[in-house]
Amino acid sequence: MKQWMIWSFLISCLSTLSTQAECAWSGLYIFPSTQEIKQNFIFVLEGYGGSQEVISSLNDKHAIYLIGGNKPVKLIVKEVCVGRFELTQALLVPERTLDAGVTYTLQIDDLDSYESISKFNQYGYDRAPITYTVVQGQDTEKPILSGKPQEVDKSFQLFGCGPSSWVEFSNPATDRSEMLVKTTLINRKTGHVVTYYIPIEDGRIRVGHGMCSGAFTFYDGTAFEVDFVFMDSSGNLTKGLEEKIVFTKPKVVSGRSS
Repeated sequence: MKQWMIWSFLISCLSTLSTQAECAWSGLYIFPSTQEIKQNFIFVLEGYGGSQEVISSLNDKHAIYLIGGNKPVKLIVKEVCVGRFELTQALLVPERTLDAGVTYTLQIDDLDSYESISKFNQYGYDRAPITYTVVQGQDTEKPILSGKPQEVDKSFQLFGCGPSSWVEFSNPATDRSEMLVKTTLINRKTGHVVTYYIPIEDGRIRVGHGMCSGAFTFYDGTAFEVDFVFMDSSGNLTKGLEEKIVFTKPKVVSGRSS
């Protein structure tokens, strides 16, 4: 009976992966996704699954820099954020102001042959070089807020190999460049705190995880607090919320916790 249950679970996983989604083994993703950047832009490199090791080894085992102009520009790791489910990211700042009119190519040394790098929201495996063209000027303006984020939706979906669980909030911020949201989630039961930079997707801030990965999970608790700080592509930050937003996780489905 026990062996039959194991085989049933494996078949369910394989069926779900083929029809719903397929979890890759690794992946590296770089923010921003635009082609043109200002002279004071910052970068966020995210590692998924097996690629998390690259993030923890930047400028040690894996030198990271931009190639262009007269000499390479080293990218300095200013912050590392570890997500709860197969994600780790590094906030990177060029060691000097980038030269206007120059097209730079991102370079990470000593990557394994299976590693590929894509820009955020541009997933693919064509292994094309990651390039940015620098335009004259620096961006020093913070994102503009028109209000406070509001909870607008929550969902829980159980797949064969695990659930996806999301709580979605409205986005009150605008900026001339791409933005990430420095999101801090506090478990009100355990006091555990996780901070991670997440993108704005379809005008919403999605806090949680999918079947394969995610910055946040809702284990070991029901009630949570969240704080949002909006950051544009030059690292300009808004202030945190005056009062953190309190919410409850999506409901349990079929006896499984999200």
